[in-house]
Amino acid sequence: MKVNYEEKTVVTQQPETSQMKVIKRDGRHVDFDEQKINEALIKAEKKIHGSLSPLTYEKIQMIADLVVQEIKSRFAENVKIYEIQNIVEHILLEKNEYELAEEYINYRTKRDFARSKATDINFSIEKLINKDQTVVNENANKDSNVFNTQRDLTAGIVGKSIGLKMLPPHIANAHQKGDIHYHDLDYHPYTPMTNCCLIDFKGM
Repeated sequence: MKVNYEEKTVVTQQPETSQMKVIKRDGRHVDFDEQKINEALIKAEKKIHGSLSPLTYEKIQMIADLVVQEIKSRFAENVKIYEIQNIVEHILLEKNEYELAEEYINYRTKRDFARSKATDINFSIEKLINKDQTVVNENANKDSNVFNTQRDLTAGIVGKSIGLKMLPPHIANAHQKGDIHYHDLDYHPYTPMTNCCLIDFKGM
């Protein structure tokens, strides 16, 4: 294990966990990478204190090592993402790192809330009523002040919320993260109508 404080990076070798898989919320199985635990803790610590000292990096590495040790002791092959997060929180509280634990939990909660809002019709309709720019300016060819456009946007919000629930979880997740763009989601796959729908599902 090597720590480079000048570049603010931590390089770890993890032969014992190389075969372990993490089960993401959308059902995907990805390789376990203990570096991500370290990076998440560094991000939370920087949110609190800004620049970090070498001692702080050492502290974070120590916490990350304890998290990995507990994961390896409890799970042989697969571990769910929320189980990793629960262990991180447990270790932070055990080490009296209350401020860091609070920031880590807040970030996790915000991410969970953001995911749920994407399929919350009431939340999306409220954004339209409040003329949120991400909603009313989605299509520059339409005047959002015109009744017909407002009606179309309302229908589109409902269609998107339902469509995201109909898509395979990993496809919906990729669309929300911006890794892919599912065109015409406001009425497909909710309805069989298509416009520019040339989606290579097999390739995705």
